[in-house]
Amino acid sequence: MRFSFCRHQCAVRASGESYHTRSSLLVTGGRLRKSYVKSDIYQLVTDRIIALLEAGTVPWRKPWSGYASAPQNLVSRKAYRGINLLLLHAAGFASPFWLTFRQAQELGGRVKKGEKSFPVVFWKLFEDDEHGEPRTIPFIRYHSVFNVAQCEGIECPLAPVPRPEFQPIGECEQVVSGMPKAPVIAHGFNRACYSPIRDSVEMPDRAAFSPPEEYYSVLFHELTHATGHPTRLGRKGVAETNSFGSDPYSREELVAEMGAAFLCGHCGIGAATIDQSASYIENWLTRLKNDRKLVIKAAADAQKAADFILNVPVEPKAPLEYQPKEFAVTALRECPTPSEMQLCETPQAAADYWRMHVATSPQFNPDCECFVVLFLNIRKRIKGHQLVSIGTVDCTLIHPRETFRAAIGMAASSIVVMHNHPSGEPFPSDADIRSTKELIQAGQILKMEVLDHVIVGNRAHFSLREAGHFNA
Repeated sequence: MRFSFCRHQCAVRASGESYHTRSSLLVTGGRLRKSYVKSDIYQLVTDRIIALLEAGTVPWRKPWSGYASAPQNLVSRKAYRGINLLLLHAAGFASPFWLTFRQAQELGGRVKKGEKSFPVVFWKLFEDDEHGEPRTIPFIRYHSVFNVAQCEGIECPLAPVPRPEFQPIGECEQVVSGMPKAPVIAHGFNRACYSPIRDSVEMPDRAAFSPPEEYYSVLFHELTHATGHPTRLGRKGVAETNSFGSDPYSREELVAEMGAAFLCGHCGIGAATIDQSASYIENWLTRLKNDRKLVIKAAADAQKAADFILNVPVEPKAPLEYQPKEFAVTALRECPTPSEMQLCETPQAAADYWRMHVATSPQFNPDCECFVVLFLNIRKRIKGHQLVSIGTVDCTLIHPRETFRAAIGMAASSIVVMHNHPSGEPFPSDADIRSTKELIQAGQILKMEVLDHVIVGNRAHFSLREAGHFNA
């Protein structure tokens, strides 16, 4: 059963300039550690919304008059969008102008002592080809901004005077009539709702609304729902069947709440008054505390919906920089080896091969730890080798995925893993022993035996198998 979407009554301080949420793994001094950011941006924004709700303010229902007085950066005069528009407006300052700490200094002013900043979130793209497959990774980051009222020594232009209420209905009518691929709008019903099946908005008669701003606020709410139809933006909360009260349904209601607020702001009218009862606020508090990403995602979808209704031109997407490719294992160079040295049955044979071909490779760096894999056939003769990674003076990255990738392509029967110690002492660290056991387990899953892990020093080598570390 599909439900129609009906309209019903249902200051965190930013401590740094910019953070991202990507985590990474590093091997340092033979130990694996995780690098992570201290500030969770999603939680930062959600905490801000929760604080406003607990204070009795629903930030997406606090209207503003036109884009001219919407929060904007004082230097660039670029208006904030999405969740930033809602949060900065809810801060309650008379002036719409904001700027960063550095911008205040560059303008010859300064932030007043004791003033707290507000977070502004944004996305950046990071090009990553760490594993040989280029990809674009989005990062969510934030800056800290201050209102000009929190600063001293800055000449600030007068805040735009809110547009008087002359012909506000006319502007709303232009928005409704200008919506591309608009659904059917029918009047005379006892409730307001959007039906995805009929792709129609059902509204009470206009005379039932007082003041008229309330009519357009309700209509904008339903038109925001309509943008989720598969023929428009195809939002999951509308395109799929969702039961009343479910998470997707509630998320879609939040999108419609914010979308209506954006459109009311565009037209310069106040959003209709809603029942800000304890139960209404408690409902959103519960959902936001359980899903820290909800408000940012919903605001992004609401902004897309508002842009669609306003027929804002969509910037053409750049053509994909990377296309699928056909791959093959390619030899880098020949490694002439006497027949008697091609048989790798002992650690000494592996060490001899290292000194003949690995240590003489143009890519080899004796001042860093280098991790190498020898590929053996079923008779333990060397088919070739790969320099998998080059680390630092006391660590290198060892991962089963990179270790076995080329070995599988080379149809190796077994492998010998090796790395050097620039210090000249070949004795293994605890991390060397742990990583060896992980490789042994991975090889057992792949049916490709790890015969040994040989550490090469200046004049000697060390076999972890001979030292008993390969025993179960």
